[in-house]
Amino acid sequence: MAVAIAFTQFKPFKEAIFVFTDRIKIFYHNFSDSISMRYNQFFDQARNIANYQKELQDYNSLKLQLLETQENLQKVLSFYPQIDLFKNTAFEPALVISYTEMAEYNRVWLHSKAKLSPDHLYGIVRDGYALGIAKIKDGRLLGMFNGDENCSYSVFIGKNKVSAFIHYDPNNDKYILADFIPQYLEISVGDEVYTSGLDYIFSSNIPVGRVEEIYDKNGYVTARVKPYADRKSPEYLWIVNRNADE
Repeated sequence: MAVAIAFTQFKPFKEAIFVFTDRIKIFYHNFSDSISMRYNQFFDQARNIANYQKELQDYNSLKLQLLETQENLQKVLSFYPQIDLFKNTAFEPALVISYTEMAEYNRVWLHSKAKLSPDHLYGIVRDGYALGIAKIKDGRLLGMFNGDENCSYSVFIGKNKVSAFIHYDPNNDKYILADFIPQYLEISVGDEVYTSGLDYIFSSNIPVGRVEEIYDKNGYVTARVKPYADRKSPEYLWIVNRNADE
């Protein structure tokens, strides 16, 4: 009887303990689930951020490629209308690949799909002006600009078409020299210099530059010429291919 009374008195206390421990268990499980959920959320967010970052990198890469394509297209669109300047000569487009050597700005390697002969010299035109000459060397197309020691071609000077040969100025690479002019032929400062076409390198009447100084040299008259063509940052050029129909 006494045991039954004692158990009856202990039962509410036992139930209270169970309620308390159940609450602890529920709290633990809820806390554990919360930690697990937050853990998963954290790594899901990390994965999403990584994916967003990769997508952003891909987007930026595509954007840069698009800008480069637009810039190259604009260069081509501004380049090709120059062909209308000369309608009676075969002009072949050429791409500048690189300078032949570091700090050698008068010589470049060119790429052209034109069939060019290693036995001929070809004129180079940029923006409607004579820029230099080109030839096949070791199976590659070599461009030599005005100012290069191996760049020479035939020109006329002034309205009287005084003949001369262009070559480099050893004293000033910003100029070129029109040489071997007989002293009895008259030329003047300010005269226009343009290709003669007689050397079969260029067609005739392509502007080269303007006479800025005249002096005697070895029994001939020499004219220092300021060239029109810009040698800086060449990209697309025209090759004058007068041998295309051969």
